[in-house]
Amino acid sequence: MARLARGKRNGFVMKETYTRVLIAHFDSVFAGPNGDYPAVLESVAGVPVTQALWKPSPTQNSIWQIVEHLIASKEWQIEMLERGQAASPVWIEPAGDEAAWQASLARLKDAHARLKLALEKVDEADLLKVPVPEWGRTLLELILSSGPAHEAHHGGQIDYLKGLQAG
Repeated sequence: MARLARGKRNGFVMKETYTRVLIAHFDSVFAGPNGDYPAVLESVAGVPVTQALWKPSPTQNSIWQIVEHLIASKEWQIEMLERGQAASPVWIEPAGDEAAWQASLARLKDAHARLKLALEKVDEADLLKVPVPEWGRTLLELILSSGPAHEAHHGGQIDYLKGLQAG
């Protein structure tokens, strides 16, 4: 598979695989820096359980629900990378105290680390295959649309919910 130039060090051009570029993109959206918007971890930093559980209305999602959805989405991506199929993520209604909220944040970080490991193991040629013919999309398209773009969207929702609470 082709390699992309990343930059110069000691007078030679360093190369990275598509997989390394994907991982860097996932990391910038998840942990930063990315320059355009807060990363997911920046958005949830310092959020206490009361703020994480708050909803603008009973039918809308809380920050904690969004975090649980991001965990489930990362699990979906891992399954797609490892098996080529996965059950769709399900939204849940979390509840608990500060320790339970912090445990969810730890699970989010763990899911991100496991996703990076799954990305490192994927054969780059497999990224261009269509794992589910009915969807008509390559694994790369599925991972990008369900990964960084999806995460950036939900990171924005988290910041919006924080803003609503601030008044």
